[in-house]
Amino acid sequence: MASATPAPSGTLDFGRCFTYLTEDPDWLKKVLIGGAFALLSVILVGIPFVFGYAGRTLKNVAQGAARPLPEWDDLGGIFGEGLQLAAVYLAHVFLALLVFGVLFGIALVPAIAAGALSDGRGSEAIGALSGLAFVGIYGFVMLGSLALGVYLPAALTRTALRGTIADGFDWRRNVDFIRANLGNYLLSLVVFFVAHFLSQFGMVLCCVGIFPAAFAGYLVAAAAFGQTVRLNPASL
Repeated sequence: MASATPAPSGTLDFGRCFTYLTEDPDWLKKVLIGGAFALLSVILVGIPFVFGYAGRTLKNVAQGAARPLPEWDDLGGIFGEGLQLAAVYLAHVFLALLVFGVLFGIALVPAIAAGALSDGRGSEAIGALSGLAFVGIYGFVMLGSLALGVYLPAALTRTALRGTIADGFDWRRNVDFIRANLGNYLLSLVVFFVAHFLSQFGMVLCCVGIFPAAFAGYLVAAAAFGQTVRLNPASL
């Protein structure tokens, strides 16, 4: 059994987030299996397995495992853990979509009123008001989407490591986690975006490599947030 590596200190190791994958002798097999579950995510079946495996990888990195990639020998456990993470993720996304939908619905009211008015000037004024409302709400949606993208990894990280869905919705502690690790947390987000960009090159393999590449990107992101926790475990 490989021994745990010493706890690092300081700043997140950007390059290590990408290179640790290939240090596992079975990394290719594990990533290809994950790619198959990523493909099954198209019909929802694979989503919990992808979330669960990434969550276990994050946990292993946070604990300093020499080879963080878990085995695919506990599908039931991976599915159960992934189901919790998927629930946290989807609940946040659906709530955001609901709020955005309500706001756009409110913005439609002046437009409907403008169509009902026979007075041309009144109709134009209300129409202009509706247009301004849509612009304002669109800006709010963009900012809200950005805020959600920054916040969600903290909710998922704390859910994966603490093991309860309630932790994913404890927004105060999730925000505190971000604040306590701000520099490394932002670096982890950069790692995630870089990994996502690089995963697009799976297209080069005539689409065969898209899903394994996407899955590997999730594992890179998991390693980044796992490192963030390992550098400051008290913040969890």
